[in-house]
Parts: sequence; structure tokens; C-alpha cells
Amino acid sequence: MSHFATGVAVVTARGTDGDRGATISALSSVSLDPLTLLVCLHNKSATCSAIEATGRFGLSILNSTQQDLAFHFAGKADGKSFEEKCEWHEDGLFFVRDALVQIGVEVVETLRGGTHEIFLARPVSVTMHTEESTLPLLYFKGAFDLAA
Repeated sequence: MSHFATGVAVVTARGTDGDRGATISALSSVSLDPLTLLVCLHNKSATCSAIEATGRFGLSILNSTQQDLAFHFAGKADGKSFEEKCEWHEDGLFFVRDALVQIGVEVVETLRGGTHEIFLARPVSVTMHTEESTLPLLYFKGAFDLAA
């Protein structure tokens, strides 16, 4: 699977223990009718627990200049800062600032896949970056790469 290039996103959620976030590459469109996305997270992660508690999360698709943010949110829960890296929307969801796309979602179903929870989620809001020259951040062969 390391030879399958994917976009890079950050999932954010507010749990009972505070704000949580994780970098993911396991993101996919499942259905257009009804509109459904798939996101996978390790079932022992603090971000997974926050999503399970609230049933909602923010999804930020990173742009090619945000490799440092991908590394920041890829680490363990302790030591992650959110205030200078994220922005909060009126609905209480929060997203990585200046992300290529920000999608607010509600979980419609949760499945178990080995060590991961598979969240099927319905988008409730979408904010897209308007600058046409902005490229996505890609993950390929175990490393981040700029989109061609």
C-alpha cells in the first residue's frame, strides 16, 4: 500500500479530555447518495475516543505547504497545540487553519477493522480554499511529497 499515493488530512474533535487531532491518509468517498465519507483511526487513539464520544469531527485536507502540520498532528496526544494551528467554526467544530478543504462531518455508522475504527460520516459543512494554484499534500512510499 505504500505505493498508493494518498492525500493527507487532519481529523480534529473535542472530547471529554479536551481538543484532539490526528493526521490520516485513510480517507475515502463512499457514496454520493447519500453523501458519505470513510475515515479510519486507531481505536486506542485519543482522537478516536473523542469522535466516539461526540459523533462529530472536523476534517482538514492539507495543502502542499502544510507538511509541518501533518507531522505535528501525527504524534501522540500529549504536546499537541491547537490554538495557533486551528480555527473554530460557529458549530463548535474546528479545523487546521488554511487547509485546502475543511469538512465538518457527523458519524452515521462505526465499524471495527482490526486495530482501527472505521467511521462512515455525513458531511454537514464544506469550506474550500479558493486559490487555484494551491496543491494538496501527498503521502507516498512512507514520505510526504508535494503534488506534481
